[in-house]
Amino acid sequence: MKTMKNLVIIALMLTALTSYAANSTSTVPVKKVTTVQFNNVKKGHFLTIKDALEVTLYKETIMSNGNYTQQFDLTTLANGNYSIELDQDNKIISQQFNVTNGVVSFSTENVFYKPVAVQKNEQILISQLASSDEVLDVQIYYNDSLIHEDEISDAAVLNRIYQLSTDMQGEYLIVMKSAGKTFYKSITL
Repeated sequence: MKTMKNLVIIALMLTALTSYAANSTSTVPVKKVTTVQFNNVKKGHFLTIKDALEVTLYKETIMSNGNYTQQFDLTTLANGNYSIELDQDNKIISQQFNVTNGVVSFSTENVFYKPVAVQKNEQILISQLASSDEVLDVQIYYNDSLIHEDEISDAAVLNRIYQLSTDMQGEYLIVMKSAGKTFYKSITL
């Protein structure tokens, strides 16, 4: 009889323990993971996650060539608009997304082509592929003084050639602004 009583007590304890374990594991919340993938990335490219004010929330330098895959829990972000950007050699791929009460929804993907400044003898060639109604503001500085300012627009390819004076030997800084982004190029003549 004592053995039977001990078996009943052990069975009740195991039942209570099993019931408690089952309840405690079901209260663990499941994380909602978003997988970010980009093909043909190169070592040195940058991945950033930014909020609507362009504040960088996450930044990573790509460490190897090939395909990039990373998982993020974006559901923990505050309600609002965000973007994931891959900064490549000549373009920036931007994926917009919105977070509302822990639900992430993706919208459009945009490609922004960076402006390029190339020196050829006493000339500076500036070019940019325009993906929409983009305007390229160009400022050229010589010895920290602004010597030329220009606005290029209304074309699928924004191009200008600037002739520099051979009398003005030294350092030039070209500042190019387009779509809220600023790019710098230093040139020595």
